[in-house]
Amino acid sequence: MGVAALPFTAALIGRDAVELSDAAALSLAASTEAVRFLDGMELRVRTLTSTVSTETQRCNGSVRGPILWSETITARANALGNDDVFVCLTSKRSYDTVENRVIVDALDSVGRAGPALRSPTGARVAPADAERIAAVATEATSWRHHPRLAGIRGGRLRGKELARLRAGHRIARLAPVMAVRERVAEPFRSEDVAGLAGQATRRLHRFVEEVTCELQRRDLISGRWSIADGGLWSQALCFRHPLASGTTPAGLCYRGIPLLPPPAVVHDASWADLLPHDGVRVNCVDDVDALLARFSARRGGPTQRRSSSPSSSTTSS
Repeated sequence: MGVAALPFTAALIGRDAVELSDAAALSLAASTEAVRFLDGMELRVRTLTSTVSTETQRCNGSVRGPILWSETITARANALGNDDVFVCLTSKRSYDTVENRVIVDALDSVGRAGPALRSPTGARVAPADAERIAAVATEATSWRHHPRLAGIRGGRLRGKELARLRAGHRIARLAPVMAVRERVAEPFRSEDVAGLAGQATRRLHRFVEEVTCELQRRDLISGRWSIADGGLWSQALCFRHPLASGTTPAGLCYRGIPLLPPPAVVHDASWADLLPHDGVRVNCVDDVDALLARFSARRGGPTQRRSSSPSSSTTSS
């Protein structure tokens, strides 16, 4: 899917982004990547990388590091000439490193499954699975509050930080952590998406797949998808689930011409009326010829392959 997995999935199945965010958190906590990551946390915490950080400290009657005389003179003036005041530069061990920030970010990601279980999405999880996910989320939250990790902020890494991390000699030991990071970027497997989609949506997806494969076989589209305007685009072909928000036309369209699925595909769908009513009915791949003939007649010439999709934000194979 790429880095915009949630909007990509929203356009594909028509679910709300908040609901999908909860589903992604649950999927991560239920994954083998999360379990392997947490299994090694005890050793990982004992061998955290650390640095030495410095800070200024006002001391009374003692010296705890190199004296900063300019600050000391100012402090003594504010203390009515008290000569026992010193401003020192003290040092202490800090665990706020790039490597540890990645670990904290992974723990935060797994821990989000706890609140997600209390959402409407979590209420649909089978009791046995919910118990297992809750245990994983609780363990991740517990490690997140470890004294060595509690003061470290998570969040995204800058490009240089990530490059330095990947080039470091400890990257092999971070493999379980990076696996969770990659799962966060790609939260859904095909079976997850199928589970989130209803039967009618899955039938619609099969229709889209058949048409896409036929157009790709004819070298009319590349087969690579991007997300833009709330819909999925592959050059001149676009798709947006009728329940997904966006300005891309609902359903499947080729060069602005709606491609209507067979009535049996959407006969029991609550969103069937949201699909276009005028277009080319595609009951089988041979009906693609009717589409191309209609487009050719409208253009006054043979169909040519070209890209007409809007500028995209995310591309996926």
